[in-house]
Amino acid sequence: MEMNAVPPSELPPFLRDILRAFLGENEQLAVLARLRPADELMTAPRLGAMKATRLSFANVLARRMIEERWSISRERLTCDEEGDGYGVYRIDAGGYPLTYIARCFRWDGIEKIGRRSDGAGRDMFGAIFLGTPDEARIAEEFAIINLRDAALMRTRSDVTGWTPANRSVRYFDHVVDALTAGHQPDPSFLGSGTGYILRNGGYLGSGRQGSLSLDGLSEKHPFRHPFFGDLFGLFLIRQVSIDLVNGVACARNPNAARLSPEIARYIGVGNSSGQGMCVALQRWPEWVSTWLCVRELSLAYATSRPTHRSTSSRMRSLLERVSNYLGSIELQCEDYAIPPSALARNLETAAAWLAPGSSKSFVTWGEFADEVVSTFDPETSEQVNSLLIELYPDFADAVAEYLPIGMRRERDVAPEMTVSEVQALLRRNYSWALRLDQRQSKVRQHFWYHSIDNGEQRRGERIIDPHEEFESFIDHIGLAQRLACVLATYEGGTPVAEVLVEHPELYYGLARVQYLAGLPYAEIRDNLLHRDFLPAHLIRFFVSVLGIECTSPLSIRYVRGVFFQGIPLPEELVRGANADWRFPAQPSLSDIDGAVA
Repeated sequence: MEMNAVPPSELPPFLRDILRAFLGENEQLAVLARLRPADELMTAPRLGAMKATRLSFANVLARRMIEERWSISRERLTCDEEGDGYGVYRIDAGGYPLTYIARCFRWDGIEKIGRRSDGAGRDMFGAIFLGTPDEARIAEEFAIINLRDAALMRTRSDVTGWTPANRSVRYFDHVVDALTAGHQPDPSFLGSGTGYILRNGGYLGSGRQGSLSLDGLSEKHPFRHPFFGDLFGLFLIRQVSIDLVNGVACARNPNAARLSPEIARYIGVGNSSGQGMCVALQRWPEWVSTWLCVRELSLAYATSRPTHRSTSSRMRSLLERVSNYLGSIELQCEDYAIPPSALARNLETAAAWLAPGSSKSFVTWGEFADEVVSTFDPETSEQVNSLLIELYPDFADAVAEYLPIGMRRERDVAPEMTVSEVQALLRRNYSWALRLDQRQSKVRQHFWYHSIDNGEQRRGERIIDPHEEFESFIDHIGLAQRLACVLATYEGGTPVAEVLVEHPELYYGLARVQYLAGLPYAEIRDNLLHRDFLPAHLIRFFVSVLGIECTSPLSIRYVRGVFFQGIPLPEELVRGANADWRFPAQPSLSDIDGAVA
C-alpha cells in the first residue's frame, strides 16, 4: 500500500471536515494512508471491477425513501388479459406531492433489448408529474403517450420525466401463467435471470421532450439530487411490473393468485446500458472524481479501523449473504466478467477467515482487505470492499452528502495563469498521459459519434466507417499532449490568455487541466480510442455507481443488471421499513402461504 497516495491537501474541504468530525489527527493520517493511488485505481479494468455500495445513488435514494417514509399508493390500474391498460399512482415524496401514470401496452411479439432501438414503441410508458394533476391533464398525457411516435410526442413542464420500459417476456409470462393457474411463480427461475420482469427503457427527463429542467425544481426537492428523478422512475417501473402481472392474471382468471409479498419484494427492475456511458465519463471528469473520492474515503476509513467481535460477525454475515445471493444467479454471458458462482465461492472462503477458531487473524480491516487482494481476483476484492464500507454506515452516509456538491463543479479558464504554471499542472497530473506513444495506428483506431438513428453514442473504426467528422470528444490523452506541445513554444511567463488568442481550439483542454487541478481520481488512465479498449469496463463502473447489482456484459458494448431487487414494497415503506434490504435471499415456495410448488 502506497502511503499518502492522495495528499491531504487534495481531499475536497467538505470531506476533510467530515474526517475531522469523526477522528483525531493521528487517526485521520491513518485513513489518508489507506487511500489508494490513482495509478492503481484509474484503469478501465479496475474501475469495471467495482461493485455497487451504500454510496451508490439508488441506495442513497432508497435510504431517503425509507427514512422519510415515502408514500406510493395505487389509485387505479386496470388492464385486459393481454396487459393493455392504464394506471395512476399518488405519491408523497417526503412532503413533495407527485403523481405517476403508467400506460401499459399489449405485447407486440417483439422482445425489445436495448434502451433506444425501438423508439417510442415500448411495452410500458410512464410519466411523473409534479403535484396532483386533474383528470383532464392525465388524459392529455395518456393521449400523448398513445401516439407512440417520438417525433410527435411532447409533454409539458409539469412532468419531470417519462419512464419507458419493456417486458422481459420469458419471465413476465412465467409469472402471469403461474398466477393465472392459481399459484406462485418459481423464485429460482426468476432468480436465475436476476429477478426482474420489466426492463428500463431509458429515462427521458431534465428538459427532454418538453419535460421540466432540473433548474425548474425547488432547491430542496428530492429530484434536485443527481439521478434521483431517474432512479425513482425505475422504482415506479418495478411497482408497475408487480401490479401489472397481478392485473393480467386477474383478467384471465378472476380466481387467480396474487403475487406474494415475499416474491414481489424479490423482484427488481432490469437495465441494459451501452457504450455512451464511456463518453459521459470523459465529458464530466468531476463526476468521476466525486464518486471515487466518496467511495475511496469511506473504504479507507473502514480499512483503517480495528476489527472487533461485533464488526467481524457483521462482516461474516454480509459475506455469507452476498455469497448466497450470487450463488443463485445465472448470467446470460460470462465472457467478460468473473462468474457469480466463482465470486460466491471466494466470498464464502473469505467469510470462513472471520469464523471463530479460524487460523487467520486480523488486527485491522486493512489487513483483511490486503489478504483478499493477495488471494483473489479484483472483482472479488471490490465486492469485499463494498461490504467493508457497510460496516461503518454513519461515516459513509456523512461523506455521501458530498455527492451533489462535488458534481456541480464548474469548468472555466483562469486566463492569468502563466504557461509555466500550466506546464507544472501537466507534469503533476498528466505525466502518465504525456508518456504514452500515440504514433501507432491501433492507438487511435476507433472514434465515437452520436448516432441519430439510435439516439446514443456509437463507436466506429477509422478509415472503414463513415462519419468521423462527427466525432465526439473522448481523447483526453491527445488533448493533454497537444496542449503540452503548444505551450512548449511559449516563454514560461506568458499568460495563457495570449496562448488562447492564437490557439482558441485549446480552450477546452486548458480549462480541463485547470479546473481538475487538485481533484484526485478525475482522469481515466486508459486510451478509449485504442483498438483493444473494451467499453464494457467503464459501463460496468458507471452502472455500479448508479446502484446496479449483477453487472453482466452481454458483449464488449452492453452491460445488463438489476436495480432495487429486495427493496421494501410501498406498503412497507410507509409503515417504516428495514433499510438493510440489499442482496435478498431467494424466497422458498414452502415458506409462502398458498404457494403451489
